[in-house]
Amino acid sequence: MNKRILSFSATLVLCFFSLSAMALDGTLLVANRTGGSISFIDLTTGIEVARLPIGPVIPHEVDVSPDGSLALTSEYGPNDRPGQHILLIDIATASLLERIDLGPNSRPHTALFLPDGRRAVATMQDSDQLALIDLEAKEVVKRYPTGGREGHMVRLSPDGSRAYVTSRLGAGTLSVIFLNEERDPIVINTGLGAEGLDVSADGTEVWVANRQETSISVINTNTFEVVAELDSRPYAGRIDIGPDGYAVIPNGNGAGVPVPQYLRLFDVASRELITEVPLRDGAPQNGNFGVLIRGGFVFASDPRQRTIQVFELNGLGNRKVMRADHDAPDGIAWSPIRLNVMN
Repeated sequence: MNKRILSFSATLVLCFFSLSAMALDGTLLVANRTGGSISFIDLTTGIEVARLPIGPVIPHEVDVSPDGSLALTSEYGPNDRPGQHILLIDIATASLLERIDLGPNSRPHTALFLPDGRRAVATMQDSDQLALIDLEAKEVVKRYPTGGREGHMVRLSPDGSRAYVTSRLGAGTLSVIFLNEERDPIVINTGLGAEGLDVSADGTEVWVANRQETSISVINTNTFEVVAELDSRPYAGRIDIGPDGYAVIPNGNGAGVPVPQYLRLFDVASRELITEVPLRDGAPQNGNFGVLIRGGFVFASDPRQRTIQVFELNGLGNRKVMRADHDAPDGIAWSPIRLNVMN
């Protein structure tokens, strides 16, 4: 059975008009919560050229290898059926290469390639560990304790020597894990519900969104101290910092409490808020967002409203609805490879 499923819904006309004017290229990979799949959206045409079924143990995040050829996603799953695999995907053929078992009590949320492209790390939320995976051997080669409770998301230092894991329970923490050293993690209190995070392009700072507070903690990676606390809107759960000195932070909701939802743009060096724009109509809403900076644009996915929006990074203007009525889109990644399925 061919797993590359072409999508010709009415939304594609909108996609083509919006994206062709923006001159984007490559492929956008989107983790779809409801259907348990990964979408491959060609950014030159705006067409969803393939959809790869993952299974009912739903993915939340997706990552692309340094050379753009492979992708990783994970079986996070609903609360009553947590997953225990990460999945290795060939992007050019939109096909599943391997399911790698992390073992029971893992429930991986975020999986990331290391800079060498041969290894990866994955959060093991239910055991408060981080797995180091050999992708060629297709096995876990080491497990690191995080020192936190319910480690949910992970990001890497630019050289791949450190992993930074946010843990949502307890006081809310950031764990610094030394992948190449035999030493205990450094655990830093940030704020309640620590979740979304990213590392500055030069590796000197980690920004952590404390989802159950209206704060963003900025941690110096040399001193391991919180050096700044920025104001955020309620329930900010994701952060993306691009290579050009900007950070984007959407806010959603928590515990089913509707709030006005915005996309906020920060200058990383000055830590100043530049602007913010409503992600919907400004009225209180339920839902949460994935976010990605790429090529001078910002992509924001909305699982509840089933949309993917795209903004110009400069001032968050020229908003377009790139996809409407999509299948609960969540995590987003980009590859320079264009799939050959249209030929």
